[in-house]
Amino acid sequence: MQILKNKGIQIFIPVCICQFLLCIIAIGTVQSQNLEEYRVKAAFVYNFTKLIQWPETAFDSEGKNFKIAVFGNEYLKEGFQTIDGKISTGRTISIQYLDPETNDYKKTLAENQIVFISRHTRLPQILKILSNIGDRPILTIGEVKNFSRAGGIIQFFTREDHLHFEVNINRAEAHQLKFSSRLLKLAVIVNEKE
Repeated sequence: MQILKNKGIQIFIPVCICQFLLCIIAIGTVQSQNLEEYRVKAAFVYNFTKLIQWPETAFDSEGKNFKIAVFGNEYLKEGFQTIDGKISTGRTISIQYLDPETNDYKKTLAENQIVFISRHTRLPQILKILSNIGDRPILTIGEVKNFSRAGGIIQFFTREDHLHFEVNINRAEAHQLKFSSRLLKLAVIVNEKE
């Protein structure tokens, strides 16, 4: 009987170790997928800065910086670091990470040309952020379902493992943003009432 118990323990321990290692590998894979996803989305955002025209009033008097506010988790921050400091249309991109839980983000919001809201932000917070932006010339980009129909301008979505984006062109016009025809050819155009 003692021999059977020892054999059971001998089998049980390696099985536990294997399961533990598989969990670590799975978590690492998910983390690297999330990071890679946000690097790709950051690259899209970088290209948006080149293919969308903002009114001059959207920039501060010096007009040297292209400010992007980001609401999200650590993977999003790491992904967006890839474009922080890059030059677009003669302006240096400056990324700011904001927390919708605090009230001080509202003042900073108006200083940005782009606001990226991740899927990790709760819907009431998203609606509050969009409300605080109003019709300022700020490009709003989100990941949650129906973002572009709820007042956002661009919404990322995945179809058949490919990243796509919707554009609410009416909201873009209300924010005084002009999209290039090249960009609109790649987008799915939506209306808020759809």
